[in-house]
Amino acid sequence: MKDISYPTIIRSAIRPVPHGPDLPIPSPPDTLDNILDDLDQISHISSDNDDDYDPGTNDPELFSQSDLNDLVRDLGLPKDTAEVLGPRFKERHLLNSGVPFSWYRFREKEFVPFFTQEGDLVFYNNVPAILEMFKIMYEPEEWRLFIDSSKRSLKAVLLHNGNRYASVPVGHSVHLKECYENLEFILNKLSYSDHKWTICGDLKVISMLLGQQNGYTKFPCFLCEWDSRDRKQHYLKQTWPIRKALIPGVKNVERQSLVDPKKILFPPLHIKLGLMKQFVKALDKEGECFKYLCEQFPGLSDAKLKECIFVGPDIRKLLKDETFVTKMEMKEKNAWNSFKLVVTGFLGNKKDPNFGC
Repeated sequence: MKDISYPTIIRSAIRPVPHGPDLPIPSPPDTLDNILDDLDQISHISSDNDDDYDPGTNDPELFSQSDLNDLVRDLGLPKDTAEVLGPRFKERHLLNSGVPFSWYRFREKEFVPFFTQEGDLVFYNNVPAILEMFKIMYEPEEWRLFIDSSKRSLKAVLLHNGNRYASVPVGHSVHLKECYENLEFILNKLSYSDHKWTICGDLKVISMLLGQQNGYTKFPCFLCEWDSRDRKQHYLKQTWPIRKALIPGVKNVERQSLVDPKKILFPPLHIKLGLMKQFVKALDKEGECFKYLCEQFPGLSDAKLKECIFVGPDIRKLLKDETFVTKMEMKEKNAWNSFKLVVTGFLGNKKDPNFGC
């Protein structure tokens, strides 16, 4: 269990203590005579903003190392500013004896041995050990590896399945790009074969990890043999043949898979964005529904509207907008209602039995 450090300077954040002879369980009053009614007016309540406020004691409470660390963190101070704050407290005798303020110069020293740079990649060389530093019991099956890239970086992050702990960045590069070779390099350096985390990422990353061909391919799915060229069957055929294996050279598979397909988690957000994009693309650009979209998102550029690029908050806003539905024709309304059912019953936190596998 993770230890919790309670600052001693804040009265409202003291460590919980059990009831006992010195701290009995409070009992309710026998009568209500001394309890004010909700409508009663209180002339004045003394607070620390009043000139005559009496805190009960004038004894100074000195900062311990943990108190000082909490203050620096709450203020978001960098190293140099934290080093200015420490001496000022020391001059005014506000620090406990033995509390060093130069500690911030080397606060990363104990973590540096866990980082390794090889080529353009910086990564953790011992994931269980770094988690142990934060007193977190490491169980590989409780974590999933998220890999993603942007214009500026390629990163690998461990996410806790129950969101009980903060994300742990385990790999980062500002030069590497998304490609099969770089993903293989990252997995090797993170000793993925030892941990075997489940993997999540966008569909592009997933296809690379499984050695699939990039671009608009005939068989883009790694679960079934859905045919992207057979447009006539896309909205008629519900059951497609299961893809039994990912064999290099067969059905748009180019290379050996880097991970077990059973370790892949579908990215619900990316699926939601893709469905939203297809819905907006199918709208009549001269119709009321599309014009209403343009009015609701004036900050979106013409290029993004043309490509139907929306983000998660935009979709959540539209899902709650009752006026949006009134601007649709019957066919558009049916498609939108189906989209809402998929979002709430399959891509959300709760799974509807109708979408069970």
